[in-house]
Amino acid sequence: MAAGLPKVLLLGDPKKGHVRRILDGYLPWIEARCEVVGVSLDREEDLEGYEADLCLVFGGDGTILSAARRMGRRQIPTLGVNLGRLGFLAEVTREGIEEVLEQAFAGRLEEEKRLLLECELPGERGPVLLLNDVVVQRGESRSLIGISTHVDEEYVTTYVGDGLVLASPVGSTAYSLAAGGPILAPDLDAYVLTPLAPHALPVRPLVVSGRHALRLTVEGPSGRPCGTVTIDGQVRVEVRGGDRIGVRVSKTRFRLLTSKGNDFFRILRKKFGWAGSPAYAKRKR
Repeated sequence: MAAGLPKVLLLGDPKKGHVRRILDGYLPWIEARCEVVGVSLDREEDLEGYEADLCLVFGGDGTILSAARRMGRRQIPTLGVNLGRLGFLAEVTREGIEEVLEQAFAGRLEEEKRLLLECELPGERGPVLLLNDVVVQRGESRSLIGISTHVDEEYVTTYVGDGLVLASPVGSTAYSLAAGGPILAPDLDAYVLTPLAPHALPVRPLVVSGRHALRLTVEGPSGRPCGTVTIDGQVRVEVRGGDRIGVRVSKTRFRLLTSKGNDFFRILRKKFGWAGSPAYAKRKR
């Protein structure tokens, strides 16, 4: 962190009315300890122009996903205050907020790098950065959607069903997991392809090394609307027959700040209630 007062960018979820109230309540306390370079509750604002030592996000994981995308190539170390529900990325609770923020302002938190993906969407001029997942789904009609999939130039298969989730390690605990995909440890350089209600029983989730680029092609009559592609549950684009969606690992990494000892597996145990038998769990604590 730079010498002198740390520069802090404050972000919040505009859809949650209590977030603005909570953020405003902490603002004088924060301003007494650092230089606030911006306060934004606008999920569409471009954040690449901000220069800060720390991005403090009030909300939930969705607000962090939005922030990561809008920071673009200039990722700021980010700490999330969980005002939502599950909170895999937003680890700080309101009960411990002042203690953790003091550690953050003093530069005593650990920084963990998380994989970002780049997605080329139909009709878009440049790649969109994402932290969680790319979801291709059929439209409102009863027709299934076919998604031809290539790893680099190698044809893999055509997924036929309700759609396909292409998730990063961070996104593997979200929609992909709900659809039956595996959990990827956050330090893996990989994606997981998880089909949604596949028409063929043998079709199963597939983990692919991040060294490769992926190409998804929507099957169907050229130009006919077939469904949608959604980025991190927030950016949605209509897809038509013949449209191609390209995904690759970005050189840019998301910079997540975490408390010492709050490792990924501890979070899994806490959020999912994982444990062994009572006696075994007690011995392992």
